[in-house]
Amino acid sequence: MGKKDEGGSGTANNVYIRSEEFAWVPARLVEQDKDTAKVAIPQYKDEEFIASDGGAAAVGFKSAVVKLKDYQGRALPLQNTGADGCLKEVDDMVDLPYLHEAAILYNLKKRHCDGKPYSRVADIVIAVNPYQWLTDLYTEKVRMHYAQKIVWGQSDQDPRIGLPPHLYEVSSLCYKGLAINRQNQSILVSGESGAGKTETVKICMNHIATVQQDPDAKVQGESMVVKRILDSNPLLEAFGNAKTRRNDNSSRFGKYIMLQFHHIDPKKSGDKPRSALAGSTCEVYLLEKSRVVFHDETERTYHAFYQLLAAPDDKKTEIWKGLKGTKNESFAYVGTAPHVLIEGKEDSAHFADTNAALELIGIKGDKYITLWRAISACLQLGNLTFAAKPGDEEQTVITSKKEFKDLAELIGCDMDILEKAFVERTIKTRGEEYKVPLKFDIAKESADAFAKEIYAKTFLWLVRSINDATCAENNYAGGTSIDYGLIGLLDIFGFESFPVNGFEQLCINYCNEKLQQKFTRDIFRTVQEEYKAEGLNLDDIKYDDNSDVLDLIEGKLGIIKQLNEECVRPKGNDQAFVSKALQSNKTVPCLIQKSTFTRIEFGIHHYAGAVIYKAQDFVIRNTDTLPSDMQAAAKLCKNEIISKHLENNKSSNLGGKTEEAATTRGPPKRAKSNLTADTVMTQFKNQLSNLMKGLSETQSRYVRCVKPNTLKRKLMMQHITTMEQLRCAGVVAAVLISRSAYPSKLFHAEVVKRYGMLNEGRPKNGYPDVKSECEDICKKKLKHLETTNKAGNVQSGFAMGKTRAYFRSGCLEFLESERAKIWDKWAVKIQRPARGFIVRRRILREKYAKFAEAVIPVQSLFRLVIAKKKRATAAKDKKRMKRMGKKSKKAAVRIQAVVRGFIQRPKYREALVRKKEEQDMANQLNKMKDKLSQAEEQRKRDLEDAKFQFEQEMEEYKEKLEDQLRAEAEKQNKSAQQQTLIDESGKIIEYLRKENMKLRTQCESMKRDYKSLKENNARLMEANASASNSFNQLNEHAKGLNGTNARLIKNVDTYKKQLVKMKEDLKNRQAFYLAEAHARVAYQKTLARIVAQVQDKSRDAQLVEDVVIWALECEAEAKSERAALENAGQQAPPGGMAAAPAKKSHKPTDSDSDSDSD
Repeated sequence: MGKKDEGGSGTANNVYIRSEEFAWVPARLVEQDKDTAKVAIPQYKDEEFIASDGGAAAVGFKSAVVKLKDYQGRALPLQNTGADGCLKEVDDMVDLPYLHEAAILYNLKKRHCDGKPYSRVADIVIAVNPYQWLTDLYTEKVRMHYAQKIVWGQSDQDPRIGLPPHLYEVSSLCYKGLAINRQNQSILVSGESGAGKTETVKICMNHIATVQQDPDAKVQGESMVVKRILDSNPLLEAFGNAKTRRNDNSSRFGKYIMLQFHHIDPKKSGDKPRSALAGSTCEVYLLEKSRVVFHDETERTYHAFYQLLAAPDDKKTEIWKGLKGTKNESFAYVGTAPHVLIEGKEDSAHFADTNAALELIGIKGDKYITLWRAISACLQLGNLTFAAKPGDEEQTVITSKKEFKDLAELIGCDMDILEKAFVERTIKTRGEEYKVPLKFDIAKESADAFAKEIYAKTFLWLVRSINDATCAENNYAGGTSIDYGLIGLLDIFGFESFPVNGFEQLCINYCNEKLQQKFTRDIFRTVQEEYKAEGLNLDDIKYDDNSDVLDLIEGKLGIIKQLNEECVRPKGNDQAFVSKALQSNKTVPCLIQKSTFTRIEFGIHHYAGAVIYKAQDFVIRNTDTLPSDMQAAAKLCKNEIISKHLENNKSSNLGGKTEEAATTRGPPKRAKSNLTADTVMTQFKNQLSNLMKGLSETQSRYVRCVKPNTLKRKLMMQHITTMEQLRCAGVVAAVLISRSAYPSKLFHAEVVKRYGMLNEGRPKNGYPDVKSECEDICKKKLKHLETTNKAGNVQSGFAMGKTRAYFRSGCLEFLESERAKIWDKWAVKIQRPARGFIVRRRILREKYAKFAEAVIPVQSLFRLVIAKKKRATAAKDKKRMKRMGKKSKKAAVRIQAVVRGFIQRPKYREALVRKKEEQDMANQLNKMKDKLSQAEEQRKRDLEDAKFQFEQEMEEYKEKLEDQLRAEAEKQNKSAQQQTLIDESGKIIEYLRKENMKLRTQCESMKRDYKSLKENNARLMEANASASNSFNQLNEHAKGLNGTNARLIKNVDTYKKQLVKMKEDLKNRQAFYLAEAHARVAYQKTLARIVAQVQDKSRDAQLVEDVVIWALECEAEAKSERAALENAGQQAPPGGMAAAPAKKSHKPTDSDSDSDSD
């Protein structure tokens, strides 16, 4: 097909081919025949660099041959590239000329790497997790722009035209449909863990809260209702989210948030239809209860546990004194957890946020303590340990006495009652009731089940409290008298397929099948509207419905029915459930049965692919009821959540108040038996039915979240991971539906521009319009691709719409191949004159080659003459320039002298004046210094004179005073005794002075001693601190050894439990084989009678001989079975040998074949 291309630009077509490593890779079509195609595949450094760029970034090319039978229509899918060979990126992938899996993948990758996380496929918005917060996409300006354009703007066209894809368009369209069209709306968000579903719901909720405000009114802040709705969402994350391998903040439950709106009269809102956000309610689905008691080492249990244990000790003591000083390692259910920052915050910070949110919805005081004590009870249940009673392995004792006492005190239950609930089981028969002791492993399972049930019902209690605080019926002015409009946001778990799939995966995939059915019907309706608008035949649209899968799961003989029956049947087990399900549905094509499966394995062909389920513990998980003893003990607890709400499975208190009142007034209700209680699958099926019924009454919009890579790296996309998610999200199914009849479409003008060269018989007068020319081209070139259907009608390879031409599979690829041929033909025409010119020039060069030697001397002579002339001229110019330079230099010196003198003279005069002024100032300063020194000397002399005069006056005064004292003494005639007293007083004073000096000396010595003691004391304190640290380290090591010992004990308990189960399984198998042997004996007896009848009444000797031979073969088989039973130690059933000859005459039925396979 034209010229070979080994990777150059050439004329080759840009296509995609399948790759086991990268799903789809770009390539260039080089050659093609009927069955194969040769392609040149660009080789890139890494998957990250693979792009539809025509090989511009490739490091090389690799040739390969592909088989066309592996591709739809036996044609390779084409790339959506421009003239430059690079991908043409589009916002809405329905606008891609060539729409298929590879086109979607590479368009998403291009947008993701360009920082554009959102794309469209018709009404579906695909949100690729960017693993970074793109601030520019979520500013207030962007919010209001989408609101003004979509909600408040007046336009007859699609309001999304001109707007890039965004979540804001979904929320704006929902609000517009609710406020203007008065039709309830819903947004269905799906995707696998880590794809960003929860964050997507938050963004939509925040934008709806912004849009619902009047754009012309100046609102000061947000209302309390809106604040409660937005701020209560973190509570669901705290108690319902956990760290998994795929996501640090993964929702382990599904939720359907219904925003309630009050339709405001347009007269009151300025003739603008508005709906005000009045409240919200929330429904939750399938909380992962098993995570409470077990989680992988690299994962964590629910955030609430870590937040509680990271709280300050005063807060923990306020909740329960047993929490003081505890850590994650203090509780077995939590253990050593990997340290992660959830949304950039520590668990202690999240605890404060959670408490603030609880207070916002009214959970404070006693309610607050009750909630956290219920969570603490779950933790404490994990620390209980059980062991067999000494001397009696059938009975159990609680070995963790202190932990059990703390638990009983925490939940407010009598220790004896609680202990019996753990170690005994009440069995009720007709008119009798008796206690049966439990083994220690069963008792441990009961404790785990109690913890799971408490947490699940605490979560539902919290959801009901949130609904009470946010629902419009309780918090809006109109109350229950208003008919509220709804916008629902469904955040549901995506399709799951793991190496081992269990009960949870079956429930999740069942839910996704129900949603896929609605999704498919909505997409089909969208395609119908497009074809109707284009004037195309609607009968050509075909799509695969998944009703057969839903019938297999929820039909009359479906999996749910068989599982429920096995749960009711005494001693029902997983193996019997699988056997009955396979037998009842063996003709259903979507059920997978293989000989390599074990007896508890089966498979289902889901819309996203085949999933193999292992029915391990299906019956137990589906029953999921607490023993009656445990329920009775729970009702006696003082904790209100445990005592009153363990049987409440509702997510809302609305509509339940009347029932509660009737319950309290009437006689006590009869306890519900475990055999008649709704199973988990039944409850989930009812929830799904109500959900689908509610969704069917809304206009649904879809958001499909995609996780681009498993490394959580930004701007990187892994092809295999992304492609699997697109299939699971139904995006590929939507493409198949939209292109079921016509996989490709182009505008009329684009068809004429691209394929006009194929129209050789163009009329002279041209065409009346572009559509006519497009139709003429397609009729001429696609005539041979017409087919005849079963009804005998001729189907053309194309259809002409009002604005576009639609092509069936393979037609557009044929036009591309014809176009390539034309390009090859024109290339030859263009190359012919160019190649002729090149050849002629080569011939002329060869002809005139002999003149080359003569040309060189002539050229040399001419060049020599020219060079001499140039040299003489240059010498003359040099001399002239030298003379002119000297004259110019002299003139310049003279001019510079005059100018510099003129400039410097004023400066010199100014300098002289400044120097004279400085000298005058220096003289004045010296004079002032002299005067200052003289004044200082005069002052000193005056001071000395005054001092001398003062001393003289003091001497005179002293003398006068002494004279007065003598006179006074003489007058008084001092006696000798007085003089003695004076002398003694002087001696005493002198003695006291000496004693004072001694005391001062001693005080100084004591200070020095005190300083030395202080230093010694500091050294001793440092030594004490070091010893304390060593002791703490030894203590921590001892705690670690205790934890290791506890884990070893737990492992021993697990192994013992497994051994008991293996013994029971062995007994069951022996009983099964013995029963089968008895059944075979019964068959043999019947067969013997049949043989006897044949021998007596049959006249056909050959028939009698064949029957006898069969009977002998059957006898041989019976002997081998009897020998096997005797070797196994079982007593063979009597009469086996006598009945053996009659076995083979009986044709095997379906049940026989099933037994043999078992």
